Amino acid sequence: MSTSTSPVTSPAHELSFCGSRDAAGAVPAVSARSVFVDLARAGAILMMLQGHTLHVVLASEARTGTAVYLWSFLRGLTSCTFLLLSGFVFTVATQRRWTDHLSSRAAIGRRFRRFGFFLLLGYVLHFPMAKIAHLYGMSAERWQSFLIVDILQCIAVTLAGLQVLVLLARTPRHYTIGAAVGGAAIVALTPAMWRIDWSGQVPLAVAAYLSPSIGSLFPLFPWGAYILLGAVLGAVYVRSGRTHLTRFANHVMLGGGAGMATLALVGAGVPLQPFGDTDFWSTSPNQFLLRSGLVLLILGLLAHISRLLSRPPFVVQALAHESLTIYAVHLCLVYGSVWNAGLRQLVGPTLTLLPALAYVAAVWASMMVLASAWYWCKERQPGVAQWVRVGAAGLLLGRLL
Repeated sequence: MSTSTSPVTSPAHELSFCGSRDAAGAVPAVSARSVFVDLARAGAILMMLQGHTLHVVLASEARTGTAVYLWSFLRGLTSCTFLLLSGFVFTVATQRRWTDHLSSRAAIGRRFRRFGFFLLLGYVLHFPMAKIAHLYGMSAERWQSFLIVDILQCIAVTLAGLQVLVLLARTPRHYTIGAAVGGAAIVALTPAMWRIDWSGQVPLAVAAYLSPSIGSLFPLFPWGAYILLGAVLGAVYVRSGRTHLTRFANHVMLGGGAGMATLALVGAGVPLQPFGDTDFWSTSPNQFLLRSGLVLLILGLLAHISRLLSRPPFVVQALAHESLTIYAVHLCLVYGSVWNAGLRQLVGPTLTLLPALAYVAAVWASMMVLASAWYWCKERQPGVAQWVRVGAAGLLLGRLL
């Protein structure tokens, strides 16, 4: 096993997150989980796996043409899907048991502990050295790579903020208004936040959440806005969508998605720049509208498909529920980590399209097996699953000592 000191990383425009019972909602699974949410999560996971794998093993000379540019754009929607679903599931679970999440110290404490775990895991996956003892005297560049914000930290902090909003808003209506205003504010402030060199204004650990200036892949601006949009949609779903899924899919997802995408394209052609100079592919509010609109269109179609299924296939459920595990394991498998060498080190960008797709199929198959086995174990043998968790954590920690 390699002792490489390279942190786990993934390109900024890619998706690197999982929505699951453990992760995306950062809450226990809601009863009667929506089939379309499971379908969306499973599909996004498969897109994430193929995107990361191809990025690592596909040769640069094979990355040309319109198809490649389209593929790159569609890959970017995967992260938006996971983030939006995180806020969506959080709100659905919260409003089902509003009183508990407003006043129960036990329920609130469980949530914040779970958010803390996601935050810790996000940093562990970027651990910059092979041994903890080597942290002393580590270079500034390695410290900076350790502090970058990936999707787990973004979700953990934003969902923690939503829980604080629950406590401050006191009512579902005020919570929904607060989430909508917060999301709009993040989108509007993103251009200004990215123009500031925060590394000279605040500690690097804080600056990493405000812009990509130190290399963060998912700073809160603008990525937190997708979670807040999902939170608002979750509130709308609770009010009407659970009993009228077709209406919710047609009016909110398909209608709203088409409207947002159209508004983005129209806005991109208007010479006005009320937020100052923006780049369409990074800081422009039009980019947020376009990505969100396309994600809603996809979710709307999946909602209609889900009506044909009484429940999703077992492997789809497993992928949806265990995507936190898939996320962590596949990053080590594809990018490598302080514990092992991955495809990036062992293969690298050397393959033509067909061999690269063979690696994608292999990664898909291995992650499906892992998800199915772990999901079955947790549901049927929870005691064994707990020992596996403890053993795996001890083994990984031991390698760092």
